[in-house]
Amino acid sequence: MKWIAVLFALMISYCLKGQENQNKNQLSTDIGVVFHKNALNEDSYLNDKSPVGLTDGRGLVGIDLRFTIPTKINFIDISFGTMIEIGWDEFLVSKMDYVINGGGVYVGLSPKLGGKYFGITSLISVGVFSYKEYFSYYSDNPLPVVDIYEKKASFGLGAMSSVGVYANIGPVGLHPQVQAVFSGGNDASFLFYGFVFPLTIRF
Repeated sequence: MKWIAVLFALMISYCLKGQENQNKNQLSTDIGVVFHKNALNEDSYLNDKSPVGLTDGRGLVGIDLRFTIPTKINFIDISFGTMIEIGWDEFLVSKMDYVINGGGVYVGLSPKLGGKYFGITSLISVGVFSYKEYFSYYSDNPLPVVDIYEKKASFGLGAMSSVGVYANIGPVGLHPQVQAVFSGGNDASFLFYGFVFPLTIRF
C-alpha cells in the first residue's frame, strides 16, 4: 500500500503548486475495468431447482472505454464510449451450464463539479446494449427429473448512468464510479449495478 500513499502525496504536492488554469479544450479518455452484479435479475425458481449458488449472485467483468469532450458550459461535458462484459464466474460442469455476457455503445451528458485536480462527476447516457444469459440444468437423481433450459437475450435501446470522483495529476488521473446499466428489447431486459475503475488520460 506504500505506492498508494506516495501517489496521493505526489498529487497533493502537484496541486499546491498553484497551477489552477484548466485547459477547457482537452479530450479525455477513460479506460476502466467494470464489475457488475446480476442480483437484480435472479430467478428464484432456477435457484430452487438447481444446486445452491448456481445462479445466485452471478456477476460480470469487462472493459469500459469512454471519451469525454468539454462543452462551452463549464460544468457539463459530452461523453461517448463502448463497454464489453463477460461473466466473471461462468462455469460448465456435468449436467449444468451458465453463461452471461454482453455490452454496447452509449452517448450522454456528463455533469461535473470540481476543479482541475479533484471533483465529482456523473453520467446520464443512452445507447444500444445487448446482453444474453443462458442457463441449463439436468438431474434424474433423485426423482423427479429436472430438465431446464432458459435463454434470455436483450437487444435495443438502453441506458447507463454513473456517479464518481476524479483525481488528476498532470495528464493522468483516476476516476472510480458507481454504475448502473439497463438493457431492454427482444422480449428480455437486464438491470446491472456495480463499479468501474478507470484510468483517465487527457490529450
